[in-house]
Amino acid sequence: MDITLMIKATAALSVIGLVAAAMLAGAARRFHVDVDPRVESVIAALPGSNCGACGNPSCFSAAVEIVAENIPVTCCVAGGQPVADAVADSMGLEKCEVAAVVSVRHCGGGRAATRRYDYSGLLSCNAVARLAGGDLLCPAGCFGYGDCARACPFDAMTVDSRGLPVIDLDLCTGCGVCIQECPRGEQGLLAMVPEEGAVVVRCNSHDRPRARKDYCSMCCIACKKCEKACPSDAIHVIDLMAVIDYEKCTGCGVCVEVCPQECIDLTGRMAIAPATELDGRADKVDGFSPTRDQDREDA
Repeated sequence: MDITLMIKATAALSVIGLVAAAMLAGAARRFHVDVDPRVESVIAALPGSNCGACGNPSCFSAAVEIVAENIPVTCCVAGGQPVADAVADSMGLEKCEVAAVVSVRHCGGGRAATRRYDYSGLLSCNAVARLAGGDLLCPAGCFGYGDCARACPFDAMTVDSRGLPVIDLDLCTGCGVCIQECPRGEQGLLAMVPEEGAVVVRCNSHDRPRARKDYCSMCCIACKKCEKACPSDAIHVIDLMAVIDYEKCTGCGVCVEVCPQECIDLTGRMAIAPATELDGRADKVDGFSPTRDQDREDA
């Protein structure tokens, strides 16, 4: 082996490395941008999940916008109140209350919903939605292929045996990424509601009730039994669909009990059991006991 050749090769590589290091150091000095120390402080307060729910591509860009006062200190929906308080402290601003929200699914179909054809392509909701509008007869229901669950940056969603995404409220931050990923998210299939909202309507179709029943056995039939039974006037049938007013809803559970279709379900962080156990069980959950007017008076 030629020792001289090895020495020359080592020397050449060393020179190249030194020249490259000098060039990089020069470029770093030339293109250096001073970062406002408040940006670093805000970044430390943000969760670092880079979920994009605030409208920015990363937590760093969000921090820059917060310091520039282009977006509020409460912009991080994923971090909630603790992060908003920490960001306000780092900015020297007064703390603001954050309205905590969580994701809910307005569909109870799954295996109970009729499919128009057998789909065997890419197991993706966005993929099947491009094929003749999807394999589901319901024009507003859940396809069940789990795009939302895969996109959730906090692993708060799983697809259950019914073929429906179930939301774990202990993990859900209300970031809204699932709505963005769902091809029917903007139609209301997935929505953000107050975290303590106790009930949810598991239907999203606005077809005539008879048409709905032809393709889903769990649909809302606009019978208004929930509306008539609600002691708080918190649920009304609007455009042939039961709609909950969460500002009025007390979580008494009467609407859940009287719904003949079992499409009004239990949910919420303050519910009697974890959301993963409540989903799809309606009034069959152990401990479910609707609070009626007489109960309120006795209390």
